[in-house]
This record gives sequence, C-alpha cells and structure tokens, in this order.
Amino acid sequence: PASVPAADADPEPAADPAGAQEPQRAAPPAARRRPRRWSLLLGAATGVGMVTGLLGGMLISPPVSQSEPKAKGSVARCTGFECRGKDAQRMECHIGVWTAAAEKVDGLYLELRYSPRCGAAWARITEGEVGDTARVEGKDKLSATRSISYDRDTYSPMIEAPYPAAVRACVVPADGGAEVCTSHGGPSPLPAAVTDERKP
Repeated sequence: PASVPAADADPEPAADPAGAQEPQRAAPPAARRRPRRWSLLLGAATGVGMVTGLLGGMLISPPVSQSEPKAKGSVARCTGFECRGKDAQRMECHIGVWTAAAEKVDGLYLELRYSPRCGAAWARITEGEVGDTARVEGKDKLSATRSISYDRDTYSPMIEAPYPAAVRACVVPADGGAEVCTSHGGPSPLPAAVTDERKP
C-alpha cells in the first residue's frame, strides 16, 4: 500500500544572527532636560548673587548727603563787636548784605548796609564828591566814618548791629552842606545802588 507522506514539522524560528543586538533605547526625557535645568539653576544663583551684592553695597556704603553738592562758600571773619572798625569786604561781610534804609540827596545816594551773617552795619554813599563822608551810627554814640578820597563812591567801616533798627547811616557833604541821615534800619531790604563794596 502507498505510504502517506509524513507532514512537514513546523519550522523552528530562525536563530538571531550572531552579533545582533537590541536597538538602543532613547534616553529618558528627564536626562535630556538636565543640562537646561542646571543652566536655569546657575542663572538663578547668579541673579541672587548680584542682588545680594547690590544690597550689601547699599548697606555698607554711606548715604549721600543732599547737602554735599553745595558749593563751598566763604566764611565770615567776624561777628558782632568783632567787626567794629573793620572793612566789610575784607571780613567777608559783604556777602548777603542788603540795604536797610536809604536817602537820596542832590543826586547822592546814601544807604545803610546791613549784614545778617556778621551782625554788623555800615554806611555807603554813591555818586558823591571827593571829601563827602559816610558815617554809620549805633547806640551809645558808637560810629565809624570814611570819606571819598577818589572817584565818587565809598563806604564806612563797620559797627556791630544786632538788628537793622539799632543803626542808621549819615552823610556829611564836603561843601559844608547840611548833614543828612537815614531813618533807622527797617526789617525789609530796599533797592540797592548799582555798585558794591569792592572799593572803599
């Protein structure tokens, strides 16, 4: 009798070729992002360091005074009785001075000049004649005088004046005319002559 051919056995799966390897797995997402995280951490640390340095500098460095930019001015070289008989300009008393009383006589302008910083006053005449005398008078017959020796202006030496009302200014004309005096000084500045105390 004819034999039935034997059924073919199921073929075995072919073995993996030698040296074959599994494909490499992708790195976890966290591992890929790690460099970025470190850069963020470094940036944050740098920012904190800068802020800390700035705050430290502000705390350590002394505050800037608002008065420092002020220009250095001259200092008065006398006050009150120390100014008696002295020159207003040389004693730096002409800075901040103002006219406390004034009179106009035949074109001559007579002023009582008062210096708050020095507590002193003096007489000044402008547009006078050679020989005209400026005199400042205070309490107890205290006075100081100076005459025009050239040009047309002069001012007397100072006497102490705790306030403008304690003094007055006078002019004695060289031609023998009547003496003229201002009232005692007032509390408010009056218009000053267009000159200054740069020449006695």
